Amino acid sequence: LTMLSAFAKDLNPLTVQSRTISLLADTLPPICILAQCFVWSSIILHTDSLMFWEEFFWFLLFVINTGINLVFLHHGHQSILITLSLLHGALYLPWQILNLNFILSLDDPPFCFSDVTVTRIVQGLKRAVWYRKQSVVREDWGGWIGESWMFCYWVVMPVWLATVVWEYEKMGAL
Repeated sequence: LTMLSAFAKDLNPLTVQSRTISLLADTLPPICILAQCFVWSSIILHTDSLMFWEEFFWFLLFVINTGINLVFLHHGHQSILITLSLLHGALYLPWQILNLNFILSLDDPPFCFSDVTVTRIVQGLKRAVWYRKQSVVREDWGGWIGESWMFCYWVVMPVWLATVVWEYEKMGAL
């Protein structure tokens, strides 16, 4: 997400010159960090209810990123990076709504702070480091939601990152 923030902050002075765009771009890395705190808390405490918040913050990140890139496009700036961001937003945001509903449908009790104990944290850390469940069962990976997530994470995201680097190299920014 730092790359999306950097791109928005680099392009803003050249196009829109909006303080709001800069402020929104500045929110992306801290929101990403917050999302990571929730995912690792979910893994360590073994609860899907915290995973909802991790995914919600990713949804928020890409609402902001898509909005920023819509403003750039509206102001006439054309770039493969804007196109990719808008395409990602158009595909990812509806998918993420389905994912959030999937997480809510899981049979997981609500998270309670009283459930946080040193023993549970130690057990969760051990499980996160050592436990691996090898499986080819679709449902173990979250069904089609998990499959599509893995495809995007391991195939689409690297292409997107490589395109960002390529574009920055073309601009002489690297």
